[in-house]
Amino acid sequence: MSNELENKLKAFGIGRFQVMALLQAARYYKIHKDLEKAKSFGLNRAIFYAWAKHYGPRKSKIPNNILKELEEIKKLDEIKQSEDLKDYKEVLGEYVKISPSGLFIFGGAEQSPSNYDHQVTMRIDRLINAEKAWQVALDYISKFPDWILKDASKFYKYVYEPIRDIFFMELLNKGTVEPKKDIIERIKSLEIMLEKAKKTQRTLMDFTQRK
Repeated sequence: MSNELENKLKAFGIGRFQVMALLQAARYYKIHKDLEKAKSFGLNRAIFYAWAKHYGPRKSKIPNNILKELEEIKKLDEIKQSEDLKDYKEVLGEYVKISPSGLFIFGGAEQSPSNYDHQVTMRIDRLINAEKAWQVALDYISKFPDWILKDASKFYKYVYEPIRDIFFMELLNKGTVEPKKDIIERIKSLEIMLEKAKKTQRTLMDFTQRK
């Protein structure tokens, strides 16, 4: 059954790209409650990560405009302060160019909601109701705390990566997608550690203030 579903997903052109776009869009919507920009952000990040995945070994094959933007983002991520930063906005822990209409740009192209629908929604809808998939993605995203969703690397590690190859398999088999138990346990452990760190910091501040 799993092989049959895998073949169907491949046949309909549904893979990691659609999972990334869908979850990034849901992530943005969960925080900002703007569907149009959420679709633009989701598609933008899916395109960005698709290029970034091949950035190292296939650098010579990347078009100059894409290569320039990847190098600019890498520079911003390393330096955090730059004159070039004026062309970017930090959104959910990631540097992204913004168009005059408020949508997101990568490689000189604006990613519009209609582009998202064409590359993500319409493909999903060939196999399963796209609105159902969107609601499941929102429900899945809501299981994670905002501090995970607002951090790009934590989102990738805890939210996207564990289910990138099985999201649609789970959706088609079970009608829902749940976070892995070990991931949730790890996040809870991190929250306990963070809370302890905050308490220790407050205690130290109280001590120094009393002195």
